[in-house]
Amino acid sequence: MTTFSHPLFSATRYASFRPLYPASLYTQYLLPYHQGARTQLLDLGCGPGTVTRPLSSYFTHTLGTDPSSQMLATARSLTPLEEYPTISYACCPAEQIPLPDASVDMAVAAQAAHWFDQAKWWEEMARVVRPGGTVAIWGYRDFLFPRFPKASLVLRRYTYGEEKLGPLWQQPGRAVVEGRYRDVKPPPQDWEGVKRLEFEPEFEVPAGEEEEREVRRPVEKDHETVETGQLMGRRLKLREVEEYVRTWSSVHKWVTENPGVKRLEQVGDGFGRGDIVDEMFFEMAKVEGWESKEEEVDIAWGHGILLARKK
Repeated sequence: MTTFSHPLFSATRYASFRPLYPASLYTQYLLPYHQGARTQLLDLGCGPGTVTRPLSSYFTHTLGTDPSSQMLATARSLTPLEEYPTISYACCPAEQIPLPDASVDMAVAAQAAHWFDQAKWWEEMARVVRPGGTVAIWGYRDFLFPRFPKASLVLRRYTYGEEKLGPLWQQPGRAVVEGRYRDVKPPPQDWEGVKRLEFEPEFEVPAGEEEEREVRRPVEKDHETVETGQLMGRRLKLREVEEYVRTWSSVHKWVTENPGVKRLEQVGDGFGRGDIVDEMFFEMAKVEGWESKEEEVDIAWGHGILLARKK
């Protein structure tokens, strides 16, 4: 993903405002699925080490990899050796891992596998993961406001509108994660025990037909897919939600393509028109009656988890 290597990209901002994953993701889903040794963990597209650090406590050795040197610089700054002596990092793509054959017990990729070259990545996983070892990937869809359907619809239309941010998402990657990784299929000659765990949040107040149709994507269960409870949700101030949106790759691209349009830095705690994100939040505030960016709101993400076991 070239955005994360761009000179103007802030890995520190990314680490500060991107959502975290609860411990239950590991203890209720990943680790119970895993079989055998927990010697070597591999975290692909590790970014600032969001998963690398907490999941490393269950393994003897952990390697986090990412093609972005900026991301790895932030990861290393957040991973002091005295606190995390079993973690190391390497700058490399997911398709070229500097580990021996059959040496990995579990390979994970959080909000990253949709950027990989699928054929080459699965070929590399077949090489480095031991027989019986695990590949676990997961990602989250765009969030919604459970108590604000109208704002959720504005958010969705700005995110994917043809005259908004829609054309700026790198495809097909974005469509893959929005589809909860249904299009990612482990090659059956190398992998078995495929399991998919999915969730889609619901509105907690009455929503119109447009909000339900355009914003939500209900889980379609089949022989591989199980619907789980919610894993990812946060209560944030609106200004914090805005800073999270500003970590999106599409927003970064919009900013680089519109250098003359500046964000509103000094508008107190209110709303106004500046860049594309300011405009989005202005429109959401208008339809919901929000008056201050200090107002707290709940947000929730749908997710998709894919688990597979090496033959």
